[in-house]
Amino acid sequence: MATSLLIVHGYSDGSTSFTALGDFFVSQGLYAHDQVFYLDYSSMDDEATFRDFADKLDADYRTRFAGRRIDVACHSTGSLVVRAWLAMHEARSRRRGLNEPCPVARLLCFAPANFGSDLARLGQSFLGKFRSTFFNSRSHREDFMESGAAVLQGLEPASPFQWELSFECDLHGDHTYFSDARPEDQRCYPFVFAAGEAYDGLQAKVIKQRAMAGTDGTVRIAGTSLNSRACTLDFRQGGAHLQWWRNQRFARMPFAVFSGVNHGSIIDPGCPGFTDADGPGGMAVQVLRDATTAAGYATWSAAFDACSAAHHPRLPEERQVQFQQFFFRVRDDVDAPVEDYFVDFHVVGPDGQPHAALTEQFDELFETKVHVHSKAKSHRVFWMNCSQLRTFDQELRAAGARLMIEVSGKSALPDVRYYVSTFVAYDPAVDPVNGAPVLLAPNTTTLVDVILNRAQTDRLLSIGAARLADGARPVAPAAAPAVTPERTGRAVLAAPAEPPTP
Repeated sequence: MATSLLIVHGYSDGSTSFTALGDFFVSQGLYAHDQVFYLDYSSMDDEATFRDFADKLDADYRTRFAGRRIDVACHSTGSLVVRAWLAMHEARSRRRGLNEPCPVARLLCFAPANFGSDLARLGQSFLGKFRSTFFNSRSHREDFMESGAAVLQGLEPASPFQWELSFECDLHGDHTYFSDARPEDQRCYPFVFAAGEAYDGLQAKVIKQRAMAGTDGTVRIAGTSLNSRACTLDFRQGGAHLQWWRNQRFARMPFAVFSGVNHGSIIDPGCPGFTDADGPGGMAVQVLRDATTAAGYATWSAAFDACSAAHHPRLPEERQVQFQQFFFRVRDDVDAPVEDYFVDFHVVGPDGQPHAALTEQFDELFETKVHVHSKAKSHRVFWMNCSQLRTFDQELRAAGARLMIEVSGKSALPDVRYYVSTFVAYDPAVDPVNGAPVLLAPNTTTLVDVILNRAQTDRLLSIGAARLADGARPVAPAAAPAVTPERTGRAVLAAPAEPPTP
């Protein structure tokens, strides 16, 4: 059991905001007062990156704790800082053949920005820089009119940084510390405490994102959970091939949504309900008093599920809506990013023809919203309202219909085209194969790595016919079949599906 605690703040914040949280854990007899430490990092420095924070944190950890395992409590963006640090520490230890213990025993994530924040793009605006400079007591003089450009780009939904961290490192990589396949001293046990309510009053009036359903006023609730899924949707071989990635991490990581708290108040011990047995503080104390093991961790996951179920009816009715995220990265068969594409969800009937009524119903019920990353436009997040999932499932079953995904890409090069690619996203008549996850699941993020089939015209490159001895040329072969014309969006509803291109 770790005897020291490190508390990590979020974006544009500082350690002084968390002394009450530290004092609360001390008052519960969990740590001695001189064993609670606070991290400060310069989140509003335009040049600073998450890798910079991870590198310095790794060095400071070795100096301060000399390899002793610690517990960590982090808030908001702090979760990305700590996850980046653990991924870097693991990779360095493995490359050097050191087989070191994981620095963190238990990781408590309060309202974590594991998959970004919708406010990150606002922070990159002039208004965001102005606010950070003149209305933030924790800004540094040297950061005048800066708002942490690199950090905000990493914090923005659909960022390449989040993709790399999640897809290649700690959630779906082969060498994560979040795994019962590791020795006990190389495991980190994460717990996610999500806030179920958003802001009201002036903040909600000035910044509409502060009051959005499905958020805690800063981050999307679906994007706080670490129980993500990942798959590759490969269209290179003349059809759709879906491969779910096998998880090396824990099968289920504790996640609960708490009523009565928003993004800021979830770390406030003075907030009503915080110290209740099933409040965020009460649950955190119970977790920290437990000598966590792999077997016990599975029990905690069930306990967090029960806690979340108990809090759900306590939320205001409009806050009981649940969402799901699809995090797309689209590239082609030469691994070039595809930055101009359209992803369309639509329904087809049992005859394979478009079902316009159910497609329209899908749009109305699921209210899909798309966020395109400001710098890497091949990375996008589709945010979907899942409150009517059961109703829609019943409608699909009754009609014998299927939900389809169509990806239409457009190249910036005039002699390069992408084949229109269609995939059955959900067929209620077919059970999941070999235990594969169901694509639609509330309060989750699904990472989808899409690989499109690319074709080039002969004008770009072609091999001419061989010359005969007398200089004549043989009869030219038949022309290659034309590339499938592009379709986007609801164009698929206007005409029958085209046959696949040979």
